[in-house]
Amino acid sequence: MTTHGIKGLLFDFDGVISSLMARVGWSYLYALKKVKPDIKREVVIVALFDTAQKFLAATEKISPLYIPQLVAKVSWIPGLNFYQRMKFMINGVIMYNKCKMNIVPQPGAIETLNLLANDYKLGLVTSAKREIINKALEQIPILKEFDVLITQEDCIHTKPHPEGILKGVKGLGLSTRECLYVGDMPSDIIASRKANVKVVGVLGEFKEIAQHSFKQIKPDYIIPFLRDLPNLLRKIKS
Repeated sequence: MTTHGIKGLLFDFDGVISSLMARVGWSYLYALKKVKPDIKREVVIVALFDTAQKFLAATEKISPLYIPQLVAKVSWIPGLNFYQRMKFMINGVIMYNKCKMNIVPQPGAIETLNLLANDYKLGLVTSAKREIINKALEQIPILKEFDVLITQEDCIHTKPHPEGILKGVKGLGLSTRECLYVGDMPSDIIASRKANVKVVGVLGEFKEIAQHSFKQIKPDYIIPFLRDLPNLLRKIKS
């Protein structure tokens, strides 16, 4: 099944292999609901992920204040006063630390990765910490078979800097032309372009938001979920 010219696949973790909502989104939604119970879920989701996408695309180094900085950005939701923003920031950091180990595989992700492992070299390039990926190894065993695992601790820079993706390509022992990167954020698309690696954008759990950002950034390919990747690879081959 190997696609002509493509020998290796590199994956983002959150939003591609594992649910971003389960590990990050629900904690912030819960924190906001405690501050403003009548706030609509749709408003929170759009604000959270629109802000997160812009923040990630503009940040190439992760500081110890990375999560508080992200929460602070998200707190500027219309309708929140100063007191509510401060309360949300505190609750947001607390809830993130409680939920950060929630690993929920995306629909069909495990089966898809097992299938692809028969024909491709596989690697992970994520801004998540090593402790999170170590936890994921227990629930997504196929990750143990990956040829390379690049986490936050393995890089000086984070996406949209290409460092992680280039390290992933090197770890697979392939050239950039022989690899595809699979991500769900604008920072993934930008990093792939800088690394000269073709990229697949995954719409995932936040289809409408992702479609809007992908229209602007334009990944080489777009799929609804990771489970749709084998069909895309067959189309590329044909």
